[in-house]
Amino acid sequence: MLSAVTLAGALTASLANILAGRIGDRCRHRYGDRRRPIALGLMLTLAMLAMLGLARDPLPVAAGLIAFQLAFNLMFAPLGAVLVDHFGDHAKGRVAAMVNLAMPLAALGTGAAALLFPVDGPAPFMAVAVVVGLCVTPLVVIWPFGPTVEAGAPPALRAAALAPVWVDCARAGLARLLMQGGTAFMMSYFYLFVASRPARIGVAAARGVDPAYGALVMATTGLVLVATLMAGRWSDRRSRRRAPMIAAAFVTATGFGLLLHGGAWAVMAGYALFQIGLIAYLALDTALVAQLLRASARPGEMLGYMNLANTVPSIAVPALVLALAHGSLDAIWVPGFAAAATCCVMAAALVARVRAVA
Repeated sequence: MLSAVTLAGALTASLANILAGRIGDRCRHRYGDRRRPIALGLMLTLAMLAMLGLARDPLPVAAGLIAFQLAFNLMFAPLGAVLVDHFGDHAKGRVAAMVNLAMPLAALGTGAAALLFPVDGPAPFMAVAVVVGLCVTPLVVIWPFGPTVEAGAPPALRAAALAPVWVDCARAGLARLLMQGGTAFMMSYFYLFVASRPARIGVAAARGVDPAYGALVMATTGLVLVATLMAGRWSDRRSRRRAPMIAAAFVTATGFGLLLHGGAWAVMAGYALFQIGLIAYLALDTALVAQLLRASARPGEMLGYMNLANTVPSIAVPALVLALAHGSLDAIWVPGFAAAATCCVMAAALVARVRAVA
């Protein structure tokens, strides 16, 4: 059921993000910014969170998730294009790092929800809705979107690039798809990994998994925040994106390798390395793609296509698990984590071949 619902949501998100990117581009050309779709998407997202909190049966949950993805992407796709519109290349790494801190902070929120709301019900959904509203409303209401960065060939792109920029975009997109393949497996099934064998994280009984899982997530978040900000700042000061991205991919692969070991210390260290490597990689990847799209007249739509690298793994991984696991949890762990580590190494190789950005 988890795989089927995740699959439906990912299919919806893939199409919704592209459409929302086009809507954001049109609003920018007509009104000068992307404020309107972000505001409408925020209101609809809050409503869908409330709907999910009240859903109790599989069909309403699936319908609520599809509606949530439509609403969320109307807000989220234009937000991604703001980095392209309003920040120069000298600041993209730092800003992308701060933007991508949303992922570890969201993981922190997941850990807090596991600790504060151990019983199923609408309360955690309502709490998340309040936090989302408090986070996004200042951007919509207060922040001056300011002048857009002038379009044209950005100086950080090497004019004598050895391949067209679209080739580098394809390489970056495929590398992100591979990284997100491992992420989709981890995010969808890691809780089941520890819940099926509580001793993996040093818990004697299954009923103690939720608090221990929450503590594990929260304990790693501080490390992730520091590592991501440092990576973004370093890449801006050195005007380099690829070298730290390659290093982050190998750190993530090491994390998956430790999870294959199976001991309690390995699970905790592996999860921490996975989080640190992944978020640092995604932050730098966001900055790299923003540089590549500086000359594009439709960055929102292009980012929607690039977002397929985030959503396609969320379609493929549950589909593979449904096809190969045959209902057995033990059948998916070794091939799943091994495949995830391999994907990270392949992503590093693709990033090394990007030519237009250092």
